[in-house]
Amino acid sequence: MSANTILNIALAIMVASSLFDAVLNRLNLKHSETPIDHKFSFLYDDEKRKNALDYQRANYKANFLADSISTVITILMLALGGFGIVDDFVRGYFSNEILIGLGFIAIVGLLGSIISLPFTIYSTFVIEAKFGFNKTTVKTFITDKIKGTLIGAIIGAPLFSAIVWIYLQLGSYFWLATWLLMTAFSLFSFAFGTTLILPRFNKLSPLEDGELRTAILDYCKSQGYSVGRLFVMDGSRRSTKANAFFAGIGKSKTIVLYDTLIEKLNIEEVVAVLAHEVGHYKRKHTLAMFVSSILQTLAITALLGWMLNYPEISYALGANVPSFHVAATTFFLLFTPISMILGLANMAISRRNEFDADEYSTSTYPKGVLASALGKISTDALANLNPHPLYVKVHYTHPPVIERLKALQ
Repeated sequence: MSANTILNIALAIMVASSLFDAVLNRLNLKHSETPIDHKFSFLYDDEKRKNALDYQRANYKANFLADSISTVITILMLALGGFGIVDDFVRGYFSNEILIGLGFIAIVGLLGSIISLPFTIYSTFVIEAKFGFNKTTVKTFITDKIKGTLIGAIIGAPLFSAIVWIYLQLGSYFWLATWLLMTAFSLFSFAFGTTLILPRFNKLSPLEDGELRTAILDYCKSQGYSVGRLFVMDGSRRSTKANAFFAGIGKSKTIVLYDTLIEKLNIEEVVAVLAHEVGHYKRKHTLAMFVSSILQTLAITALLGWMLNYPEISYALGANVPSFHVAATTFFLLFTPISMILGLANMAISRRNEFDADEYSTSTYPKGVLASALGKISTDALANLNPHPLYVKVHYTHPPVIERLKALQ
């Protein structure tokens, strides 16, 4: 297959994917405006329902503009050989393939950040602020961006360098060694990411002694669940939205409760939400998804290793010298349709797991409490109570709240 044919396929995939997303987002917006099942109309009064729809519309307009500009720029980069120009520019300063790859990734990443920054600022300080969610100060926003960039460089640069080095040593057979490296990195991140990276952005404080801590520990003990660490995170520093999550494995298991969750829910509701998270662990959802991710990574790295045999995938983006970084960029553009199919399967499994964890919570803790908590969390966040079914299949890791409430009934 010629480089020009590969480029045309990449352009077709980019255009088709963008059009699909645009149509799907529009369908979702229109569907959100349809009447809510009368059995659940209590979730929103008229004023809050109007506020939620205004929130959906504001996000739709901002995202449509951001996606359109990003798509046009990417198409221009492809059609005009922009990626090849960046590669040639970096090669003018470096001769080492690892440094060339790092420079290429840094420039492309910087361009992407510059393009998305105005929309991130608008979303945070205009939309989220208008609807009463934003608590992020300008200082925190800037600090988060700097920290995120530094941590990304500290972690990403050595990892990328190791992958390129493996490729230079093993050629297209690098995929197995790369998969083992990625598996080890994923396992480390899964076990320790919360306690090593999250504190760089948020303050994690041990949950103080009191009724809530006692209720949580009593519940966990009743389920044979050993709590490694139990933290409260200052989520209110950035947003009023509430959440909780479980992370880690073995003795490194960590439960994190947002301070906003504790503020908005009563003790029984917080424990019910926690019971849902324990359900994921007890039903082995987290382990199963981790294993699935590893297997998918194996298939992706094997496919990438095969495609690296063909220098045309580098030439397709305008590069004059075949390289790992340009070939990988082409690969992931071409991989978009497969990625979407995998995404549909992963989303479906994730939503099924959420139903399963809900069932675990209600079977081990008084019925009705989790439903009350889910209703409060969703309506407080102005959630879309009526998303389009296809949008749910493509984008939702959790079932819409009304579907969860129906299942709980």
